[in-house]
Amino acid sequence: MRVLLTGDRGILGTVVRTELELRGHQVTGYDIASGDDIRDAAAVRAAASGHDAIVHLAGLPGDRDDPDQVMSINLVGTWNVLLAAESAGVERVVYCSSGKALGLLERDPDYLPVDDAHRGLPSKPYALSKWLAEEMCEAFTRESGISTICLRPVFVADAGAWASLVQATELPPAPGRAWHLATFVDVRDVATAFAAALECPDPGHVRLLLSSGEIGADRPTVELVAEHVPEVPWTRGEPSPASRESLIDASAARTVLGWVPQYGWADRGGQQIRENG
Repeated sequence: MRVLLTGDRGILGTVVRTELELRGHQVTGYDIASGDDIRDAAAVRAAASGHDAIVHLAGLPGDRDDPDQVMSINLVGTWNVLLAAESAGVERVVYCSSGKALGLLERDPDYLPVDDAHRGLPSKPYALSKWLAEEMCEAFTRESGISTICLRPVFVADAGAWASLVQATELPPAPGRAWHLATFVDVRDVATAFAAALECPDPGHVRLLLSSGEIGADRPTVELVAEHVPEVPWTRGEPSPASRESLIDASAARTVLGWVPQYGWADRGGQQIRENG
């Protein structure tokens, strides 16, 4: 498959590109580091021509950036990608959203474990840009018939992020701040999810959380929940007392993509990532 990959020179983009090429896909990069601006509609349209699919990773990654820039790049950039996809007649667009689209770092969840049906009420610029881009993708699929798969990775652990995650301590959050639910997903697992999203049967429009099957902590899940969010109800009963089961339900990604994460807390990521490349 001929794939246009935006953001191919970023931390996630380099890993995704490697995975796609290993699977035999022909990848064309489009990245600001190469002088390609996702806000340039004509340039995006020209880049999309001749491709079968677009994997859209390009965007500003968080709220440390200027809010106007976050909204402009993340929303206008996605709009340009969708219009380019329609112009080029591509088969599908795979969009890199975020678990933050649900606004869970801004408030406690409604229930546990959190799944893709959870309401989204983000207000911070980055989270809001991801939620609105998902809405844009849904509307685009409804009008064009082109598939849009919005992948929602939670805390993505590459070598550097793994180091910070391993050193983090589980303490009660400061007043007024929501707990991060001890979520994580290895960057290599995220890359395989993007590849699977290109290769799976057409699902129309879907939004899929990506998370490890376990929490990023040594303590049991129920113990952490009792400490951080004791009032949040469980939808299918508490895990067993010793379980370290994830508080993110990524089963929809398993069903739609056939995706199963391979890297967990026991790997501690960093050393293995350095050895493997």
